[in-house]
Amino acid sequence: MKKLTTHQIISVAIHGIGIHGEGIGKVDGYTLFIEGALPGEIVIARLIECHRQYGRAQIIAIEKPSPDRAQPPCVLFGRCGGCQLMHLSYPRQLEIKRQLVTEAFALIGKGQNTPVEPCLPAPMPLAYRNKIQLPAIQTPGGIVLGLYEKASHTLIPVAQCATHSVLGETVYQTVSSLIRKSGMIAYDPDTGQGELRHILIKSTLRSQEALVILVTTDKATDILSRMAIEMMALCPHIRGVVHNQHTGKDNVILGTSYTLLQGRESITETLCGLCFQISAASFFQVNPDQAERLYAKALAFAALTGTETVLDAYCGVGTLSLVLAQKAKSVIGIEKVPEAIENAKANALLNAIHNVQFLCTASETFMKSSPAVDVVLLNPPRKGCEPSVLEGICRTAPQTIVYISCNPATLARDCAYLTQCGYRLEQVQPFDMFPQTAHVECVAKLTLRDCLRDC
Repeated sequence: MKKLTTHQIISVAIHGIGIHGEGIGKVDGYTLFIEGALPGEIVIARLIECHRQYGRAQIIAIEKPSPDRAQPPCVLFGRCGGCQLMHLSYPRQLEIKRQLVTEAFALIGKGQNTPVEPCLPAPMPLAYRNKIQLPAIQTPGGIVLGLYEKASHTLIPVAQCATHSVLGETVYQTVSSLIRKSGMIAYDPDTGQGELRHILIKSTLRSQEALVILVTTDKATDILSRMAIEMMALCPHIRGVVHNQHTGKDNVILGTSYTLLQGRESITETLCGLCFQISAASFFQVNPDQAERLYAKALAFAALTGTETVLDAYCGVGTLSLVLAQKAKSVIGIEKVPEAIENAKANALLNAIHNVQFLCTASETFMKSSPAVDVVLLNPPRKGCEPSVLEGICRTAPQTIVYISCNPATLARDCAYLTQCGYRLEQVQPFDMFPQTAHVECVAKLTLRDCLRDC
């Protein structure tokens, strides 16, 4: 094989899509990742990185386009890093996502014969997000709000977002207009000067309410208070405006100090027939319509009869714990974030559900001496479960494990461990929780075999 070099121009046939949405091709056995290329295409590309095992290239031209290539509905596609697959037809996006899950289990799942179902489409492939967070930068013309380019600190001004909800976009137009007129200065991380760092907008689908969070380096000011009054006067859907103070130099979006500027501290959304309060600090599913379908599948996998004790090992604000509690004898919800546990307890009271107990502790700690339970629900972060959590589950030996994951690779890894310890992987159901992106959510069901082996 002739060695490839940076800046070399080559023709590449694309055979797959990577976990970040980039096209994958090979030249003389050498793997190339090419942003924007699609399976079935032949592209002319320029090499920009050459490593020992793989390289990266940029498209110069498309010799043979895919029949699944689509016109992106957003003019910022390819610049803004929010979406990766908007140039691919939606039915093909679903096929690709199922393929990503299947490949993860084939490569990482240690030969598990995994029944991966077709990826379930989202009810709305566009305008589905109920939250948006936008950093601010200072320009000669004033403050500009936008999103970062992929793997970059270059801010792309955003006038509108195709995946943001209709209500959220209405609120954004009001908020961005008032901020531009406010006379505020955007925070500059290089100099440490300026005030406004981010804005966050949270909206609801059913109640049509919105919450605006303004993140600045200073304490609440008269300018912020006046803006909050104007926002709520101009847009009645805004039920509250909250100030968040973030004085640190890190790139975390929110600080720890919150002040209510106007209206209410939270908005209310309905999910699976239950009411949930969404505050500035609380987590809530970004795509509530699809979340209902995912939760319904998790509930079906749990197959509750009303006699079971359920452990929700990463319960967050208790959304799924409360859904399960309606069908179970009792539920224990575990979460290490104190604010989330407080939200969970408040949501239980709001819905008059009393057979659920929320504990503020890490799952790794709780599983060292977990009581006997019948069903375990796992919904860990992208890195998956810590080994100690899986070991604790195998010691406890619940009859059923329902595993929700946003990362097929760590899901396959953890399911492989559990199957080696005596569980049977029954089914994996992918969901398209984030259309137009390369992300895919899954729900897996595992059941205990007759004899649980030592791990």
